Amino acid sequence: MEQNCNDGVLSLNQVPDEIIGHLLYYLSPHDNLCNIQLVSRRFYHLANEPLLWRHHCRSSFKYWNPRHRFYEKTAALAQETNWKELFIFRSARNRQISALLDEIIRTKVNRVRGFEIIGQIGYDAKDFLLEQCQTPPSAEDGLARRYYSNGLLDTIHKHIAIQEWQSLMLSSQPPSIRLAGEQLERALGAFDLFVLHDQRGDLDDVLDKITRMFDEMTASFRSCHPKFQNWSTRRKALKLVRWLRAHNFTGVQDPERNYRNLRNCLIGQALRHPDHESIPIISTAIFCCVASRLDIDARCCAFPTHVHAIVYPPTGYALDGGLVEELETQPQRMYLDPYGSDHEIQLPYLQLTLTRLGLQEHAGLFLAPVPALMMAMRTAQNIRATLARISDMQDHAHPELSQLMHGDSRMNADACLYAASWATLLLTPPNNSTWLERLAKFLRRFPGAWPEDVWMVEKYLWPLYSSVVNPRDGFPRNIDAGFGNPWQFWQFVRDADGMAPLVHRRDLCDDPRGPPFQVGQVFRHRRYGWLGAITSWHERGSQQSSLREGSHDDLLRYTHSPRPTSSHYSLCFMCITETEPEQHVVALRNVELISDPSLIREGMFPLAGKFFKRFDVETCRFISNIREEFPLD
Repeated sequence: MEQNCNDGVLSLNQVPDEIIGHLLYYLSPHDNLCNIQLVSRRFYHLANEPLLWRHHCRSSFKYWNPRHRFYEKTAALAQETNWKELFIFRSARNRQISALLDEIIRTKVNRVRGFEIIGQIGYDAKDFLLEQCQTPPSAEDGLARRYYSNGLLDTIHKHIAIQEWQSLMLSSQPPSIRLAGEQLERALGAFDLFVLHDQRGDLDDVLDKITRMFDEMTASFRSCHPKFQNWSTRRKALKLVRWLRAHNFTGVQDPERNYRNLRNCLIGQALRHPDHESIPIISTAIFCCVASRLDIDARCCAFPTHVHAIVYPPTGYALDGGLVEELETQPQRMYLDPYGSDHEIQLPYLQLTLTRLGLQEHAGLFLAPVPALMMAMRTAQNIRATLARISDMQDHAHPELSQLMHGDSRMNADACLYAASWATLLLTPPNNSTWLERLAKFLRRFPGAWPEDVWMVEKYLWPLYSSVVNPRDGFPRNIDAGFGNPWQFWQFVRDADGMAPLVHRRDLCDDPRGPPFQVGQVFRHRRYGWLGAITSWHERGSQQSSLREGSHDDLLRYTHSPRPTSSHYSLCFMCITETEPEQHVVALRNVELISDPSLIREGMFPLAGKFFKRFDVETCRFISNIREEFPLD
């Protein structure tokens, strides 16, 4: 507590509070809590300054659950918030999340429950999970830790997007042009969250990037047209659409090849990609969002096959400037096609197009503005159409069709289809058989791919279902189609989550030699040449019908059937591959083990962390993380 000086002894008590308080900013919060505060009453007082702990909250955590009202609190006086208590709460949250993640990695039992708890914690978990996503693959459980951390982030992002669409369904028409633009940005930006993965960001960050780009585009347009405010509405709108098209912010450069690129359906991808390519609905949304910043009343028009923009002049004014005549009861409007034209689209042309399509009776509907909700639904339809087109082309589809800026292309395609299904169910009134059919299809299809989201289905879809159907009655017979109540698929996920998985032991196989291969071994497919890693093996009796190689459904039927009792049996193997995001069945004759670890590149198997802890270079084999099921592998 004392320091020797040339002219005597200087007591630390003589050091001003301001200097000590400043030095405390350079000590870790842990040292503060465990050491500094225990020195004296003076140090306890200085180490508990609200400004100091607000600094620790800001510097230690970037993402906050909205319920904390963190940014609102930071704008207020520091004394109005117990920042130390908030820091301790977040630190305890991280310890809780760490324990849950360790358990998720260690065992399948209650794994879905772990996803639910962290998913509901939300953004408070994101800082910790982002750190875990950077775990080196060579760490003891590096692959598993990265995989499940990424999966947990996906759950958090999906939940935020789903909340956004639910809020959109319940909201009213925004009262101002600017708020209408923001609502459109959020409604379409929510789709990007399903493919955000381990990128740093949340809905606000995604929208911040979108907002910043729109703001920059607006500022650039203003600088090019300094007398913009003096123009008529018509001239403003035409100048803006031509400027956007001239700078390649709308449209597609090579429609024959690139129109159906998946990224063209996502507004965040379209804006951030260097080419800025987008389909008509996204091009029109971009125009409307920039126009709203320029106080131009531009709205989306859901014209068949091709979304247009409608521009209105200010109330009481004409499109070409000046006041409207008193006898004019309908507001003037003009139509634009930001995707494909520099010029105004004349109303007679649009009416003629509707006549040719046999839709002239509904002209009033197709030529009217629609809310952001309808644009989100139409975006979901475009995503499904794009993915259907890619599926139809199969091996003839060029890689860019499903390639986004980050992530595995096939897994991103599945995630986008998942987003489209959620958006359609949440944004469509659940009052007809079509909605029930979509729900039934959703419930049957996705538990196998997204079991961790069972809690979100229960939270958001079950109430919608219950509002139109008595749960006791179940689905109508024409919808269950002999498959039973689709809710049973999700109930099975809940029930199975608390059960230990079925154990497969080599020393208890019907053949005393046991399976010739082990979980984690890497092989080359003899016939097709792709590389794979074995994820499981199963016995089946010879009296059963043989499994077709690559048939996952057949394997699922087998694994839920009784254990074969015949002394004659055969083995089937499941594997992950470098070409597909799903597991495959592979025949024993096609497994050719490899021993060259240089053939295994980092990230080659996107699903590796679901089954394995890490890759061992010395043995050219993945280390199993599913010993609950295969204890001797």
